[in-house]
Amino acid sequence: MGSGGKLDARFEQALAVHQAGDLQEAQKRYRQILRKHPRHAHALHLLGLIDFQCGRAEDAVRQIDRAIALSPGNPAFYSNRANALQHLGQWEGAVAGYDAALRLKPDFAEAVFNRASALQKLGRYREALAGFERAARLAPRDADIRVGQAAALRALGRGEEALAALEQALLLNPASASAWCHRGNVQHDLGDTAAAESSYSRALAFQPGLALAHANRGHLHQENGEFSAAIADYRQALAASTAAAEFAYLRGAVLHARLSLCDWEGIDAEISELLEDVQRGVLCSAPFPLLTLTDDPALQSQLARQWCAQRVRQRPQPEYALPPAPGERIRLGYFSADFHAHATAYLIAELFELHDRERFELIAFSYGPPVQDAMRTRLEAAFDQFLDVRELGDEAVAQRSRELGIDVAVDLKGYTRDQRMDIFAWGAAPIQVSYLGYPGTLGCPHIDYLIADRVLIPAEQRAHYPEHIVFMPGSYQCNDSQRPIPQQAPARATLGLPEDALVFAAFNTVFKLTPEVFHAWVEILQAVPNSVLWLLEGRPDAMANLRREAARAGLDPQRLVFAPRVPLAEHLARHGCADLFLDTFPCNAHTTASDALWAGLPVLTLAGRGFASRVAASLLHAVELPELVTHNLADYVQTAIALACDPRRRAHLRAQLAAARTSSPLFDAQGFARQLEQAYRTMVDFRRRGVAQQDIHLEP
Repeated sequence: MGSGGKLDARFEQALAVHQAGDLQEAQKRYRQILRKHPRHAHALHLLGLIDFQCGRAEDAVRQIDRAIALSPGNPAFYSNRANALQHLGQWEGAVAGYDAALRLKPDFAEAVFNRASALQKLGRYREALAGFERAARLAPRDADIRVGQAAALRALGRGEEALAALEQALLLNPASASAWCHRGNVQHDLGDTAAAESSYSRALAFQPGLALAHANRGHLHQENGEFSAAIADYRQALAASTAAAEFAYLRGAVLHARLSLCDWEGIDAEISELLEDVQRGVLCSAPFPLLTLTDDPALQSQLARQWCAQRVRQRPQPEYALPPAPGERIRLGYFSADFHAHATAYLIAELFELHDRERFELIAFSYGPPVQDAMRTRLEAAFDQFLDVRELGDEAVAQRSRELGIDVAVDLKGYTRDQRMDIFAWGAAPIQVSYLGYPGTLGCPHIDYLIADRVLIPAEQRAHYPEHIVFMPGSYQCNDSQRPIPQQAPARATLGLPEDALVFAAFNTVFKLTPEVFHAWVEILQAVPNSVLWLLEGRPDAMANLRREAARAGLDPQRLVFAPRVPLAEHLARHGCADLFLDTFPCNAHTTASDALWAGLPVLTLAGRGFASRVAASLLHAVELPELVTHNLADYVQTAIALACDPRRRAHLRAQLAAARTSSPLFDAQGFARQLEQAYRTMVDFRRRGVAQQDIHLEP
C-alpha cells in the first residue's frame, strides 16, 4: 500500500493470484512486497490468511497480529484472526475478535454470522440464536445463516421452529447439503426416522463426501439394528480426509456394530490397533464401545476424560440455592431417557417408590420417548413431580432443575444412547451424581459422585475414577423385589431345547460377545458332550455368523439355540429350563445377571479390572456366591465344566438363590433405599458445612 492508501500494481497482482487459488505463488509475491515494504499491513494480513487456508491456524494468528499492530482500524483483520481462533477451538477469544470487528463495522454480516457460530460452540445458544437472526436481517438470501439458526433452535429444544428455518434455507438453496443434513438431525429428534434417513441421503446426493451426513445416517442405522448399513456409512465418514480427526471416534462405532453382527473376521487386530491408539491419546472411540473391547480402567478413564473435554465441555457454573437446613427435605432430581419398559427402569422402579418422603422430595426429568406403558405409569406415580423435558434444550433443563431447587441431580444415563450429559455441564444441581446407567467413570469434572461398591472398584483401581466414590455396603445395584417371581418353567420342547441336555444360558445382548469368550464357550460345550448353548435371539445375520463360527471351531451349529425376546415374566420363568448362566467378558451381564439370580439360575462370571467387567462379581458377592467369580479364562472354562458335571452342586446353588430372594441384601430394596439416602444426606451435609467433597464409605 502506497502513501496514498491505494493498492499498488504488485499487490493487486498478488491478490489476483491468491483469489485464483494459487496459494504458493501468492505467498511468494506477498513476501516480495514485504521485503520492500515491511509495514505493508494488507500483505501481512493475507499471508496470515494463507497460513489459515493451509491449516496453520497458530501461524495465522501471529501473522495477523502483526497486521493489526500496523493497521488497528481494519475489521477484516480482526474477523479473520477470530476465524483462526475458532479453528483452534479458542471460542471465547474468537467471540472477542468478532466483537472488535463489529465495533469497527456493525453491519459486517460475515462477522455477525461467525460470532454466532462461536457462541454456539460455547453452548450459549440463546445469544447464538440472536446472532443468527441478526445475520439473517443483514444477509436475508444466505441459506447458511438459516442453517445456523436452525442448529441453535435445535439446541434450545425448539425442534419445529428449527425445521421451519431449514425449510427456509432449502428454499434459498435447495442443493445445500448442510441444510439437508441438519434437517435429518431435527427429524431424528422429532422421532421421524424415515424422513431423517431420506434427508441424510439427499445431503449425500448433493455432497457425497459429507462426513457428518454419513456419520448421522450411520447412527440412525445402528439404532434401527441395521448394522451392515451403519458400518458402510461409518467407514465412508472415516474415509473423508478433511474430517478424519473429528470423526475418528467412529472406529469404535464400527467395532461395536461388527460385534452386534458377530462379524469377527480380523477383528482382534482392529481392536488391538484401536486400543494402542487410545493409549496414545487418539480419540478413536466414544466411551461406551470401549467397555466391550477392554477391561482396562486406565484406558477407559483416559478416553472418558478426553471425550468429556472435547464433546461435553464445562459450561459457566451458575449460582445455586442454599442447601436445605437440617430437617428440611432434600430435593432429588433423577434424569433419564429410560422412564419406561427398559432394563434400568426394571432395576430402579422400587427405589423411587421406597424413598422416604418425609426426608426427600423426588422429581423426574424425562427426556426419552413419550411411551405410555405399564412401567411408565408406575414410575409417574412414584415421583412427587414427573416432568417431560424432551422438548427443552440442555441449558433450559438445567435451569428448570435449578429453579426447582434440586439439591442432588442423579444422571441415570452416562454415555449411553439418548444421553444428555450437557445438562449436567450446565449445572442442574450443586451436587451431581452418576448412577446405574453407565458402568464406569464419565471423566467429567461436573460429575461429583459415582455410586459403586468395593467389588466394582477395588483399592488398586481407585485412581482411575476421578469422581468421588460412594461405596455401597453391598452391591451398587438396586433391584425391584416386585419383579415377577418365576413361575413353573415351560417344557423344554416348547422352547426348542433338548429335554435331556445340559443347558448353558447366555442371555446377554450379542455385542457383549467377543471371539475369545465364544471360543471358551465352544471349549466348554466340547467338554460336556450332551449340552447346548442357549443364546438370546439377535439379528438373523448375527445368528448365522455365530453358527458359522461354531462350525469353524468344530462344534455342531445345531447346539446353538436362540431364545426369542418375550415379556419379562415369561423370560424369568424360562430360566428354569437352564442349568448354568455363562457371563460375557470384558463387559459383564448387568440387569441380565440379576434377572438370572432372581430366577434362581447360577451365574458364572469372569471378573476383570474395570467396573463393567466386575458387575456380575458384585452381584454374586451380594448373594454370597463368590465361588462363581473366576479371574482368568482357564479357570472360567474349568469351573463351567466342573459345574456341568455336578448336578448336586447346581441344585444346591439353586436352593441358595431361591432363599436369597428374601434374605439377600441384593434384593432388599428397602434396605438399599435407606443406604442410598444416607449417601445423599452425607453429600448435602458436606455442602452445608462447607466440607470438601470426598469418598463416602457406607457400612451395612
